[in-house]
Amino acid sequence: MNKKYREYSFEDFSRDELFRQWVLNPDNKNDDLWKNCSSENPDCAENIKIAKAFLLTLQEKEIFLSNDDLSLITDKIVEESPLIIPFWRNTAFKFAASILLILSICFFGVKYFVQESSNMTSGKITPNLSSNYIEEENINKEKKQVTLEDGSQIILYPKSKIRYSKKFSAQIREVYLIGQAFFKVTKNPKRPFWVYTNHISTQVLGTSFMVKAFENEKNIKVEVHSGKVSVYRREDLEKAKLQQKNELVGIILTPNQEVDYSIIDARLLKSIINQPEVLIANSPNHFNFDETPIAEVFGFLEKTYGINIIFDEKNMENCYLTGSFSYESLYDKLKLICKITHSTYEIVDAQIVIHSKGC
Repeated sequence: MNKKYREYSFEDFSRDELFRQWVLNPDNKNDDLWKNCSSENPDCAENIKIAKAFLLTLQEKEIFLSNDDLSLITDKIVEESPLIIPFWRNTAFKFAASILLILSICFFGVKYFVQESSNMTSGKITPNLSSNYIEEENINKEKKQVTLEDGSQIILYPKSKIRYSKKFSAQIREVYLIGQAFFKVTKNPKRPFWVYTNHISTQVLGTSFMVKAFENEKNIKVEVHSGKVSVYRREDLEKAKLQQKNELVGIILTPNQEVDYSIIDARLLKSIINQPEVLIANSPNHFNFDETPIAEVFGFLEKTYGINIIFDEKNMENCYLTGSFSYESLYDKLKLICKITHSTYEIVDAQIVIHSKGC
């Protein structure tokens, strides 16, 4: 390492072209150089860390300094501020103050950018949400109910925001969501209902479902409680519109099913919700079986929860079940059934697959 770096202050590091290239455009060669510099010269490590934080502050849209980083800057100011020199004239103070100023500017800039980005995103998805709209935001700790002009109801969760047209068009009903909301949509086959987020779009005709799409989370989730919905990646919808295709690539969800969208992988994964609900109206609380063939048991569970159960009927033809179930969850019922029949189960593509060697 060049000997001059041993004499560098954090200001010198922040001005050094080689150091700036490493921070802003890292590569393996530069990474090894500066890591070795820090490890071989512990007295330089603090200055390197502060200079790196400063340069990243200038570069990034989203600014974050950990408590350790902030403490380090504070300690550095105190350490380099002799009492005989007014602290506001000290170089360390001026440098730290500039960081705090930039942080403040970036904070308000990012807040403005997020707001404008939200406006541009909803407008890009559909022109109907770029003007003449209503925006509801829930800043409270309790859920907030919103009723749309068609009678549809939205339960808006805390830290969430919904945008919708003051009056829906005759062909379509559209809303834009940031955060989490439960929708109970009024049926109208002639006017499909769309829920847009930054990454996925959900189409329904009339149903109840949950959408969870917070901006700072890596996954988006749609859960269906009744009816049927179709979920699409936004980029697939945009591509279909450009190519004027009627064939869309999406996932259809029915009650007790969910889809999880990974923002990192840009992939939709279909599964079963964590707590499947009984779908049959006035269903008995107790499920009693007395030497009942396992095929009938699985058929009853399929009808009760609306979830397909796949098993080898020939392999399990000699399996019978005697037992009584009351308020156990679907998964607890399956565990007990599998224990009695010496089987196992797994969930594949929102279906339950039973593995058994026979009874």
